[in-house]
Amino acid sequence: MIRIKVPATSANLGPGFDTFGLALNLFNTFYVEKAEDIVLENVEEEFRNENNIFVVAYTKTLASCGKKAGIYVKFDTKIPVSRGLGSSSSLVVAGVLAANSLHHLQLSTQEMLKICVEIEGHPDNVAPCLLGGFVISLLDKNSIYTQKLEVHSKFVFSVLIPDFEVKTSEARKVLPKNISLQDGVFTLSRAVLLCFALQKGEEDNLSLFFQDRMHEPYRKTLISDYEALQKEVMQKGGLAFMISGSGSACLAISLDKDFSKTLNLSGMRAKWKAMDCRLYSEGAEVTKIEFKNQKK
Repeated sequence: MIRIKVPATSANLGPGFDTFGLALNLFNTFYVEKAEDIVLENVEEEFRNENNIFVVAYTKTLASCGKKAGIYVKFDTKIPVSRGLGSSSSLVVAGVLAANSLHHLQLSTQEMLKICVEIEGHPDNVAPCLLGGFVISLLDKNSIYTQKLEVHSKFVFSVLIPDFEVKTSEARKVLPKNISLQDGVFTLSRAVLLCFALQKGEEDNLSLFFQDRMHEPYRKTLISDYEALQKEVMQKGGLAFMISGSGSACLAISLDKDFSKTLNLSGMRAKWKAMDCRLYSEGAEVTKIEFKNQKK
């Protein structure tokens, strides 16, 4: 049996729409081994079938090598679902890794990433989930280009998670089909500068560099308390505040390892919880273990 541990991710990160993503030290873990049929444990009944995203990724990866096989999976999931923290990407990456590891497919990291992107549709979440760290991605036709950016260790990434979800499909619907040249320049210039600021550990203008005019002005209308949360974060010493992925979770950047404890979230309309995270550089991990499958 093998254990696959994959990190949560936060994508877009202000001006990096569909391009920037980073991995966080919050994990989904899967215990997998070969089986005659598809057996999924510790998952809701409606997802115990071949339509489970994990199984879709597993099956597609095997099919790309001309193979077909069942699988046993025990889920141990900690990443919140439909909150913009890469829960679906974690299933995709884990499914691809399961197929590659269990069946000795010897796929390269780039080949596995390509399969992940074919399933997910874009690389901003699956790339940092697979590779770890802060990843800049470019999808050009059938080619995927990635670059990991070293982020200064001083920065703390605090996740604010509400008791409601925002579906990615709904978050896409509110986006404009076109943006102005002025908004394009506004966003692009900030995306470039924030990369240098994160790398060098520059704090002074971080909030400015994370500003965006491509998606956040439209998506924040779907997130209850967005303005109040932003105000609370910045008043308590936060360096930047943004939507995580397409929401509903948000992300705050600070220098305080216990930043979440300074926030007063009791007066919000929704129920929010906060947790302090660190950038997770190692990416997805596959480990051989001894584990007794009680379903056998």
